[in-house]
Amino acid sequence: MGPVLLFDLGDTLVQYYRRDEFPPLLQAGIQAAKEALECSGRDLPADSEIERGVAAENYEAKNGRVRPLHKRLGRIFSVTNCVTEEEWLPICHAFLGPIFSIAEIYEDTLPALDAHLADGCRIGILSNCPWGAPSEPWFEELRRHGLSTRCEVAIFCSDVGWRKPAQPMFRRALDHFGCQPEECLFVGDNPRWDTMGARRANMIPVLIDRIGHVDVSSGIVIRSLLDLKPILERLVYP
Repeated sequence: MGPVLLFDLGDTLVQYYRRDEFPPLLQAGIQAAKEALECSGRDLPADSEIERGVAAENYEAKNGRVRPLHKRLGRIFSVTNCVTEEEWLPICHAFLGPIFSIAEIYEDTLPALDAHLADGCRIGILSNCPWGAPSEPWFEELRRHGLSTRCEVAIFCSDVGWRKPAQPMFRRALDHFGCQPEECLFVGDNPRWDTMGARRANMIPVLIDRIGHVDVSSGIVIRSLLDLKPILERLVYP
């Protein structure tokens, strides 16, 4: 079996949003979820109460536990006990619509993945989801961008119950590939969630810094996914 390459999704393979760009996307997502609930005939709280609910729910658990999107929305819209799990999925999909609408796959993503596959690498995706969103819409995103046919497995935090850098995410990937941590490279854009999490898992972390914010002398840092191949060759075939 070939080397294992794990990739983060957002802002590593596909561009979504920077941290400072999230507030308007959150507002648009809440509005979309509200409209979906209204179409189903639910009586919802006043806008001022919804705003307070959004502010109260806009955080992630410090221990890395996933706070599921449908439970957050249930509390925000006071519909926790009257929406079934099956009904929540299209509502969560509506919430994610504004995020998906701005997505752009990076030009280097598919060529780089194809090159690694041709070299015999095994590829996986390991990703957090905004606000603990369910994985189903994200699997649709992978298909939309041509990523699902290029990766062996995609693991999302909502299916594990923990967010990166929590170790259950990384252990799930190692269990799937049946490899030792040191045989696995993890490529991501976030120094805390990706680099620190992979290092704690004893994987080889690679930080992708497309706009040059990090000194390339600090650890393994690349500017493009196409820069990964010579690094991989040096590490795997010294």
